[in-house]
Amino acid sequence: MIKIVSFVIIVVVMLTACGNRSTSSSVNPRDTVTVPEGVTGEDSIAYIENKVLHSPISAKDLLGLAEVHAVQERLYSYDSTTVSPRDAEVLRLANRLMRMYNVVDENGDANDKLQWVVAVNTAIDAFHKAVPSVPSDSALYEVEEVLNKFSSQSQNEMNFQCYVHATIVYYQTVEDYRKWFQEVPSDLRPLMEREYAAWHDLHEARYNFWADVSYRQEWYSMKPMELAAHYIAMLQNRRAEMDIERDIIMGNKLYQQQSRTMTPSQWEQWIAENSVPEDLDELYKIGDKDLIPSDSLVADRVKILKSSFYQWVAARKAVAEALPDSQGRSYDNLSADINNRMIGKLPPLIPYLEE
Repeated sequence: MIKIVSFVIIVVVMLTACGNRSTSSSVNPRDTVTVPEGVTGEDSIAYIENKVLHSPISAKDLLGLAEVHAVQERLYSYDSTTVSPRDAEVLRLANRLMRMYNVVDENGDANDKLQWVVAVNTAIDAFHKAVPSVPSDSALYEVEEVLNKFSSQSQNEMNFQCYVHATIVYYQTVEDYRKWFQEVPSDLRPLMEREYAAWHDLHEARYNFWADVSYRQEWYSMKPMELAAHYIAMLQNRRAEMDIERDIIMGNKLYQQQSRTMTPSQWEQWIAENSVPEDLDELYKIGDKDLIPSDSLVADRVKILKSSFYQWVAARKAVAEALPDSQGRSYDNLSADINNRMIGKLPPLIPYLEE
């Protein structure tokens, strides 16, 4: 997903201005890992992560590492008198959410993202105990409200707020999957877990294809905001699709296919057409060849995109085949419509050149 590390520390800044609070995790890695002399700042965090993280990543480790990250040196700060105790708790939750996501996004896979969701749920419970007036299901809404309250609406801060919102919607999507695993009949659960892992890999491949091949233009100030907005749209689509899937599997509701089936050749043709920048002359005019993705980068992203798509198709086919006839056909119909919606859902490789 989008990396805006410097802006994540803005949230940390607001927390340190209000004073540090005790961790709700039973173990703080700073107390259990001895950092070598001379290793400081982000290097010390990396050292601790390497010592603490293992596969699979646990929710407990993530909660502990969130506390490590929460005490980093600030880049700038708000006047502590403007931050109420309630807002400080909201910002602390924001910090834990984002720091834990950054850790698991750098080091984890689909199953580790489920552990991240469990860790976020624990952080939300701790927040609710500190601020009982805010229901647990409104906690992340409060995060967005408080960030907006302190924002000056500069481009950087709008980029960051969109990034936080994208992470919250990602949490909601993976949490939907986690709850779905608890509802689905036991014989289907392994197949649904396989579908989730395949969706995770395809989702990441679609985003990385767009981010690395399409938006290499570092001069484009709204790049993070547009990337996050597209990421959010993909996630919201998936949540809506899961509601239909739940109705098919649990309620035996029929679903009629709404569009023509997309063939593998159409998918590969779309990738080919969108893997070469159409406006190379304009990029050369800018005078920085680094803005043009290398052939090897494009080839790598295309290979991953193709592979992850076919893995997801196979996972969904396995679910359909395990269902009774009418449900299986409905699930297949939905899969066909989902696949069709993927074509054209990634924007042009070259957005537009700023004047």
